[in-house]
Amino acid sequence: MSITKRTFLIICCIISAILLTLNGATYLLFRASITQQLITSQEAIIEANVRLSGIFTQTVDQLVYRYTSDQQLGELLGRDIGQDELRDLNTKFALNNRLIYQQNAEPLLLNNGFRAELYVNPALEVSQLFLPSSTIPEVSRVYSGAMVEQEDWYQAALQRRSGQHIFLNKDQTRLCFARRLQSSTFTGAYQKDGMGVLLGSLPVNQISRLLSLVPVTRHSGFLLLNDQGDQIYCSANLSELSIADALLIPNSVSSELNIGGQEYLCTSQKLEWGIQLVFLTPYRDITSQVWSMMFPYLLCSVIFMLVGILFSLMLSAGISRPVVQFTKKLETIRDTRGVEWNPADIRGPREIQQLSSSFGSLIDRINTLIQELTAKEKLRRESELKALQAQINPHFMLNAMNAVNYMALAREEDDIAATVDSIASLMRYSITEPDRMVTMSTELENIREYISVYVLRFQQDIRLEILPGLQPAQVVIPKFTLQPLVENSIRHGITRQDPGITIRIRAREENGLLIVEVTDTGRGGDAALLNAYLDYQDVQLQVTHGFGIRNVNERLMLRFGQRGGLRYFNYDGRQLLARLTLPSECDAASDGWP
Repeated sequence: MSITKRTFLIICCIISAILLTLNGATYLLFRASITQQLITSQEAIIEANVRLSGIFTQTVDQLVYRYTSDQQLGELLGRDIGQDELRDLNTKFALNNRLIYQQNAEPLLLNNGFRAELYVNPALEVSQLFLPSSTIPEVSRVYSGAMVEQEDWYQAALQRRSGQHIFLNKDQTRLCFARRLQSSTFTGAYQKDGMGVLLGSLPVNQISRLLSLVPVTRHSGFLLLNDQGDQIYCSANLSELSIADALLIPNSVSSELNIGGQEYLCTSQKLEWGIQLVFLTPYRDITSQVWSMMFPYLLCSVIFMLVGILFSLMLSAGISRPVVQFTKKLETIRDTRGVEWNPADIRGPREIQQLSSSFGSLIDRINTLIQELTAKEKLRRESELKALQAQINPHFMLNAMNAVNYMALAREEDDIAATVDSIASLMRYSITEPDRMVTMSTELENIREYISVYVLRFQQDIRLEILPGLQPAQVVIPKFTLQPLVENSIRHGITRQDPGITIRIRAREENGLLIVEVTDTGRGGDAALLNAYLDYQDVQLQVTHGFGIRNVNERLMLRFGQRGGLRYFNYDGRQLLARLTLPSECDAASDGWP
């Protein structure tokens, strides 16, 4: 992709990202604001309906008070029956009419279809007048309590000392209020148990008239749920709502609710009647209001986007023109040798001119490096030739020592033959793959040859002991790992007072690591000083040429990483212990070990 197109796309992406971010933030802000307003409105309406339900409940309480303080009603309930049929008939009609009269005195109840029924205490004689055998059961609102003694609501009302037992009838069409009547004017024998139970009922379909169920959006509405979460009333706006299961809605909490695959903003509150009033507003109404408010912002965004596209075209063309010129100049270069670069040929901003100047310097540097590389390649070939020639010398010396060995054996000079053979073995061991992995047994054989030559030269008592642990044939270590440590023990451990020394080597496995330890009976040393030398710290330490302990430590760390290395420790005062650490699972075969 060309730089012009890339610059254009980058600028367009930046403008688009800014516009999307701003519009997204605006959308979220409007949505949150509208949602909060709806929540506030719904909660206010819910609170108003809670107050309205409380007023209705107070009106029912006033009706109960009328019945309990009605002296005429108390006298009728206390009459005896059976002496005069006409008087009994008048009592029935008088009780019924008195019940209706007190109810009609409350306009709020009368205008909303409220119905009151009195279930007379079966212990009162007058209750017998209202058994099912009554001649006027179809017009009476007074019944015998014996007809409903087994009903749960009847027993619940009798057990309540105060207040009302509110419930829905069996077909859930009427909201019922059951309360025991304790008349203050009744003086009969059963005054303690009350004169009966008053059952008031309100049609469920009249609740919308009684309450203030005003929707706040086009599709918002109300639900009335019983204690089990079953729907008993639904407003017209929610008539198409399909509720298959009971709704479990928290009380007095505004939350999200999914019904029939649609999201609703839900606010609910339990009324004093024992039912739950739920206010639902679909989120599509909120979204539509948000988009109507967002339209001016979206229009401005489109205009700003078009202006941004035009600006990006002009800007990308201005930026890319000198770069394109510079690129075409570069395409003409196939070989930098003999190229003369003039920065003045490239016109453009200061950055492009600096780039042209730097490229000219780069061409000069490349030409210089080409010349240096040519010279180094020539020297490398000459060095390889000299190294090939130098390889002949060790092999020649090895063959010569073998010849001397044969001559000493022929003349029965066994000491000379053994020494020459040891030196030849040391040379053979050193010139063959110096960095391969070998068994500790192979390394120890080379050490023994070294000790034999050293003893013959200096006539010193040097002993090598292998302590119990892993068998040397089982341990695989890098070549020339133990030899420098043994050499240091011999050179720095032997004193004039005690020309003898015992070197002890032990191998063990610990926590997945192979540990090889070397100790001696020499004069010892400072372990901290040796460790500082291994870490390339500036210490006063006499160092000889050869492999050395640094070489051993570095080769182990190079091969095995942080899991490998050499460290020194002091014990019994100044006695030294050299500890080699390397992974126990190292594979010798991968390094050429057969």
